[in-house]
Amino acid sequence: MENPLELSRYCVPYTPFGKRLEDSLICLVSTAGVRAKPDAPFNVEGDNGFRRIASTLRAEELAVDDVHYDHACIDKDVNCVFPVDRLAALAHEGRIAGVTPEHFSMGFSQALRELRETTVPQLARAVSATRPDAVLLTGG
Repeated sequence: MENPLELSRYCVPYTPFGKRLEDSLICLVSTAGVRAKPDAPFNVEGDNGFRRIASTLRAEELAVDDVHYDHACIDKDVNCVFPVDRLAALAHEGRIAGVTPEHFSMGFSQALRELRETTVPQLARAVSATRPDAVLLTGG
């Protein structure tokens, strides 16, 4: 029988956040299949890559490539799963210090071993390189 706690060693440990949001740069990371419209679409049958999304882009400049969840609300406002406009507004209001130069998004995949061994470490390095104080994760 498989050990039911095996996944626990892959979980992210809890890290208390000690900084004020007003002093923090935020990076947005999603698994909702969001990309800049000019970028190559995600393969909706399975895609282990991720896309870099310039933080200067607004919701109307983004597309969603996924058929595995209902995105009726996303078709009206991408901010439902990728709140770039909301983060920009928070930065403008001084509620956060700002956003990192890039945000990131992944698409649908069932190749979980490859995700864990290859994609996630690459994505973690890319996120870390933007030097965020906090990361906002959204799912699709």
